[in-house]
Amino acid sequence: MKIRYKSLLFLFLAFAMAGIFTACSEDDDNGPNGGKPMVSYIRVTRPEASDSLIAKAGQGAMIAIVGQNLDGAREIWFNDLRGSLSPTFITNTSIITRVPADIPTDISNQMKIIFANGDSLMHDFVVDISEPVITGMLSEYVNTGEVATLYGDYFYEPVTVTFAGGVEGEVVSVSEDADAIQVRVPEGAEPGPITVTTNFGESESGFWFRDNRNIIASFDGGLAGLWHGPAFVKASDPDIANINSKFIRISRELGPWAWFEWYVGPVNSDVAQETKNIPAEAFANPGNYVLKFEINTLAPLTGAEIKMYMGTGDMGTERNTIFYTWKPNVDTKGQWETVSIPFDEFYAANQEFAYSPDGYGVSFHFSGPLAVNANFALDNMRVVPTAAK
Repeated sequence: MKIRYKSLLFLFLAFAMAGIFTACSEDDDNGPNGGKPMVSYIRVTRPEASDSLIAKAGQGAMIAIVGQNLDGAREIWFNDLRGSLSPTFITNTSIITRVPADIPTDISNQMKIIFANGDSLMHDFVVDISEPVITGMLSEYVNTGEVATLYGDYFYEPVTVTFAGGVEGEVVSVSEDADAIQVRVPEGAEPGPITVTTNFGESESGFWFRDNRNIIASFDGGLAGLWHGPAFVKASDPDIANINSKFIRISRELGPWAWFEWYVGPVNSDVAQETKNIPAEAFANPGNYVLKFEINTLAPLTGAEIKMYMGTGDMGTERNTIFYTWKPNVDTKGQWETVSIPFDEFYAANQEFAYSPDGYGVSFHFSGPLAVNANFALDNMRVVPTAAK
């Protein structure tokens, strides 16, 4: 009997071991995880940051999905948006893809991979949708009731635009690519930054709307002491509406190398009183400042060369040889636009004149190799920080 029990026990153990080895063999044949797809982790694709594991990524980001049995992937979805897959970037252990740049309608914070056999795999993953980014305005000066244009990105509707003073403008339109907003300027809008708000955050502009800081040529004050210029300062014009009281208005044909001075103010002129507004910080760190003004052209201002002098020396001689040359290729077609010139370039071209609390001499004049129909208006010349302060 003992022999029979021993024989039965031996047979039972033999069958049990055979079953174990058979199961292991089948697992080996099917591969890791029994042949079922799995995601171990997701990382960025930059080699220097390959050990950075992530649970979310921004729109348009390239990511690497690492796991097992992934080579049958045929579709990938982030929320309700389909991502792109290329066979070149799919292996058994990884998928490289890009997070869709468009904004999802249904946000599930899930990634879904669909395989050739119809199976699917869900994995928690958050698409970090960007808050709005504001980069500039077509014109930083716009009259109340008129439409201003903001440039940037991620202007996802619904979107609101709030001006300094706490008043909200009427959004007239948002571009298809969500990179431009047209907004009607409301009553009560004051000088200062603009705030754009979406469901994904809000941002404040680095520039100011109706920027009234450090204005060096408003054309609104006295004109005493000017050699040239008073005749071109206008309070109104039948063809160009003003945006901030008086402005410079030029309309004349100029031949090649014509020397036409339209604004000359020595240090002892009324102009110098406004140039005192350039802060000492702009001379210490000119790269942090920009020279801005608004311009409105009724004819293309192309081929012109406008020499811009500023300094504390002898205006009679310096302005002929020391100046920043602005070569505009501007055609605003009758609307006001903001022009920006890096102050460090302007300052270097004027031989880095010293800071003076008494102000500076200023000269602007045309002189260039091409004829030009100078038919434009200009206002609000200022030296302001490149970012809000």
